[in-house]
Amino acid sequence: MKGLIPILDAGHGGMIAGQYQTAGKRSPNWEKGIIYEGMANRWVVNRTIELLDNAKIPYLHASPEFTDIPLWQRVQRSNDWHREQPNQVYLVSSHFNAGGGKGGEIFTSKGETKSDPIATIFYKHMVDGLDDHVMRNDYSDGDPDKEASFKVLVDTNCPAVLIEWAFMDNKNDYNRIWDKSFIEQCAQVQFCAIEELYR
Repeated sequence: MKGLIPILDAGHGGMIAGQYQTAGKRSPNWEKGIIYEGMANRWVVNRTIELLDNAKIPYLHASPEFTDIPLWQRVQRSNDWHREQPNQVYLVSSHFNAGGGKGGEIFTSKGETKSDPIATIFYKHMVDGLDDHVMRNDYSDGDPDKEASFKVLVDTNCPAVLIEWAFMDNKNDYNRIWDKSFIEQCAQVQFCAIEELYR
């Protein structure tokens, strides 16, 4: 798996002139304010890009715009790059979760695919690099990733993983997301996994 190049994806839209570009996808309005998921996703992805640039590791970006790029377009961009560079690119989509849980997790599509060993490497770095963070997993098929039919996982031709770094609606995770050191840890985790797959 050496020489793999990531396609980075910051899930959902960002902020334009103070206006969030995606309906929903946000934390409760607790004491530190609302976490808009697409905004937080970009904190992680943009810092990861800075680390990759400094290390001279190549990457592609499926959603550099602040508008909410539709899922079909993110998939199409990834598939176009895969067609140009078969067996060399993979997608990693960054998200923050909601729904009452806590901690981090990583998803692949259902069944055993080329995405599974990539997800295992990311998961390993999440365990090692996110201090005192609960990690959610599913070892029922022998590896730690969870499986889902998210569009960016099932419609991409290249291997694809989706990371949920933390839960925006869990008070402990909410406070972590506002902490710059946690965002830095997420970016470092993502960078270290990407570096391992590239080097």
